[in-house]
Amino acid sequence: MKKRILIACTMQMDAVNYILKKHRLNMKVIWVDRKLHSSPDRLHQKLQGLIDEYQQAEEILLTYGLCGNAVLGLCSRNARLILNKADDCICQLRSLRSPQKGCYYLTREWTVDQEAIVQQCETVYQMYGNETGSGILHEMYGGYHTLVILDTPAYDADKIRGYVDKASEYTGMCVKTEKGNLDILENLLLGNYGSGHIILQAGKKVLREMFYKSDGVLQ
Repeated sequence: MKKRILIACTMQMDAVNYILKKHRLNMKVIWVDRKLHSSPDRLHQKLQGLIDEYQQAEEILLTYGLCGNAVLGLCSRNARLILNKADDCICQLRSLRSPQKGCYYLTREWTVDQEAIVQQCETVYQMYGNETGSGILHEMYGGYHTLVILDTPAYDADKIRGYVDKASEYTGMCVKTEKGNLDILENLLLGNYGSGHIILQAGKKVLREMFYKSDGVLQ
């Protein structure tokens, strides 16, 4: 059996843990703080450092997609490098479909930290008061009209409905639920690589055009 290491974003913790448990997979997982997404350069450095550290593996899996270009230039000296052929985790959960314009997507993980939408709204109102705060929130979220709960088997979507309703009150957006899909991530963890994945042999760098090739498998 191949020695495989998974480098995963904490934003995908529910989905990754669900898949590992579902298939009883015994795989080493290295979690990377989702907050690094706010600095693609720092995220790139973190990922490359981890790839370099785990070269004893035969395959290094990344749950990441393009993710603000943070993965561009990543390279593994000895191990194969496999990642998802998607712009970001939302595209992964939508079977590689791009987000719909004006939609703000949420999973459970998107509700739990300081940068989440309700927490941001509450911070703005506390700092600036209702009138000014309302204007600031309009500037922040005026381009969105719908809050979309991406419902996957990895978590109970009903348990975040209250949170999403509160976000709707703050922003004026309507709320809808959309079925999410774990297939791309699940096949990554199972080793069933296909058109939703990029496979790089040792020494090959991640390039932008790889995310737009039709076959998804690059030797």
